[in-house]
Amino acid sequence: EFLIHIKSTGWPVRSFALSLSLSLVSLLESFPTTLKSKPALKHHQPKMMMLQKNAALQKSAVRSASKPAAFSRVPRGLTIRAANEDKRAQVIQPLNGDPFVGMLETPVTSAPIVANYLSNLPAYRTGVAPNLRGVEIGLAHGFLLAGPFIKLGPLRNVPGAAEVVGCMSAAGLVLILALCLSLYGNAAFQSTPSMGKKTLSGRPLAQDPLMSSEGWAKFAGGFTVGGLSGVAWAYVLTQVLPYYS
Repeated sequence: EFLIHIKSTGWPVRSFALSLSLSLVSLLESFPTTLKSKPALKHHQPKMMMLQKNAALQKSAVRSASKPAAFSRVPRGLTIRAANEDKRAQVIQPLNGDPFVGMLETPVTSAPIVANYLSNLPAYRTGVAPNLRGVEIGLAHGFLLAGPFIKLGPLRNVPGAAEVVGCMSAAGLVLILALCLSLYGNAAFQSTPSMGKKTLSGRPLAQDPLMSSEGWAKFAGGFTVGGLSGVAWAYVLTQVLPYYS
């Protein structure tokens, strides 16, 4: 009927109507194909989803196999230690448990015998005056220094001269050591500490009088007197007493 109506009309109207009818026919021919293609896509969707799931499972399995099993799920704040670490005896420890002191406690330094011996040395006896400590240390060093100069000096084979020259050399070394002590005291104790030492309960501890410029000067003077006295006693033993040959 539409085509008969086109024949009865004129040519311009017929050409327009013909083009319109052709476009409608082509549209109707393509419409069923789109409807038929949709079920095919729905049919392939489950297979594509299964393939995607299998690929994701394979990737997760590869990642878990590449990581070590022992360290894969360790919490961030957890520290791993050996089983027998706390059971081992700590032989060397910081002094009084304080690592900032710069001194270590060992079986040798912490032994009671060693601690008593070191506390009885003149340098660590805080109850004794600094000049008396210097005299005691000087006596021991002056007396012992004369022997190596007498037996190992350049005049050791000259009779009568080895003892005299050895004692004079020991006296010169004592004077050099006393000069070094005075220089160290002037350099180390230029100022007094602003804060003193206290116990854990807050009781102030008396400072060692040796650890000051005045105390160190007294110590150096006592060392000079004691050292020269030790050298003089060695000279007396080698020249006056008949027990030396």
